[in-house]
Amino acid sequence: MDSKDRRPGNGFTLIELLIVVAVVAVLATVAFPAYQDQIRKARRTDGQSALLAIAMAQERFRANCSRYASTLDPTQSGMVCDPTDGYALPLATTSPEGWYDLALNEDADAAGFIATATALNAQAADRVGGVACDELRIDESGTKTPEACWR
Repeated sequence: MDSKDRRPGNGFTLIELLIVVAVVAVLATVAFPAYQDQIRKARRTDGQSALLAIAMAQERFRANCSRYASTLDPTQSGMVCDPTDGYALPLATTSPEGWYDLALNEDADAAGFIATATALNAQAADRVGGVACDELRIDESGTKTPEACWR
């Protein structure tokens, strides 16, 4: 084989390929955690909107029944204001997208209620700064806790 028969390579050298792989690895290491945080933040709105819907339903319930409901019962077709059957809202116990379990405090009465959304699966790792957002709450006065998770 004569040196005249050799053509310069049109491909990448091994060194160039290793540099590209290293740069992609560094970018992925930095970008992936930020991406995961944004995904969890977007999923957090599932729990927030479910809690806001519960708060609005609680106000309608109180207008009709003179007290707040103490349970969520998706099998009901309407509000249950009967003390023998319990005071129940006809709402699901899971958020619309399924990232949160929803519940009301059982000692809800005419004075107040607390609705809670507890994160499920990967959403349980949700945090804002140093504040865990695995349990979101809202009460009768519209107080939302933890505050950092509602911004």
